[in-house]
Amino acid sequence: MQYINGLSYIGMVFIIMISAGLAKKYNLFAPAYAYIKNTFGSNKFVVVILSAIGGVLPIEGRVTVSAGLLDTVAPKCGHGREKMGIVDYLSTHHYYMWSPLEKTVIIPIAMFGLTYLGWLSMIAPLLVVSLAFIFWYMWKQVKEDEIAIEPAEFKISAVMRGIVPMFIAIGAYMYGVNHVMAFGILAVYYMLITQQWDWKKLSTYINWQVLAVVAVSIMAGNYFKSHSNDITELIKSSVLDPSTLEGLAIISGIGFVGSFLMGSSGKFVALAALMAQVFGMEYFLWFFAVDYVGYLLSPTHKCVMVGNQYFGTPLRTYYTALGIWGALLLFTAGIVTFVI
Repeated sequence: MQYINGLSYIGMVFIIMISAGLAKKYNLFAPAYAYIKNTFGSNKFVVVILSAIGGVLPIEGRVTVSAGLLDTVAPKCGHGREKMGIVDYLSTHHYYMWSPLEKTVIIPIAMFGLTYLGWLSMIAPLLVVSLAFIFWYMWKQVKEDEIAIEPAEFKISAVMRGIVPMFIAIGAYMYGVNHVMAFGILAVYYMLITQQWDWKKLSTYINWQVLAVVAVSIMAGNYFKSHSNDITELIKSSVLDPSTLEGLAIISGIGFVGSFLMGSSGKFVALAALMAQVFGMEYFLWFFAVDYVGYLLSPTHKCVMVGNQYFGTPLRTYYTALGIWGALLLFTAGIVTFVI
């Protein structure tokens, strides 16, 4: 049973696909997008706003909610759509470095007796370089003509009718309402106002391959998480010296592989904190960066599969962008840890 934990997430993905499909088909968000576009004179600013909203939601599965939002401005195919997978991923993963609600922040604070400001000052180099890279990618790599925004007249009544209920559903989920119920009610509401009850048409909004791949990813992640104690014991029993290049490479490799296999935010930060306790707090930023990169690149990390299947983003494109981000993180952590 432990290997199927978290599969209710598939229900959330399913429902959001229907909601996003209806919103895009019937231009429910178009009046709000038109207002942003006309105000700032840029299609890309709409993407920046949607990414910012999706990226700061304090909910599990925000990558899926963000994907639903971005899908309403993504073209049906082509490079513009593929890039939305990268935007979705990048915009929802800086959160692990700064949110006081995330395990990746709570665990180190608790283990090391830090204040929140103390944590931010420690993680600041990685956070700054991450935000800079994310903004660069969204602003420089996404082009104006790769964003599909339908012309529409701004009306407050249309915004209240189309986009406000979506934020109410997100708020309900944040407040504690079951994710399937919160977004299920939203989907029913959109079906009601569009009068679209035909299952054959609704099913065209469902990407069944996404659901299957994400389900496999979740189960694979659960399998490797259940064996995390083996990795922990390997680290604890290590007598390697991180002050030597060979010792540092082997210890870092163990952490990277463990985080890569498990694809879990809670597990990767626990490994990094454990390694710092064993080998010294002065290495924590380096271990955090190494294990975080392993987590970002993990095939058992469902967020990779969501973007890959949802937006058709090739894995090569994914790993090119994530590889650059990871290299920046490792370079920054290396400079701070071993040079400064």
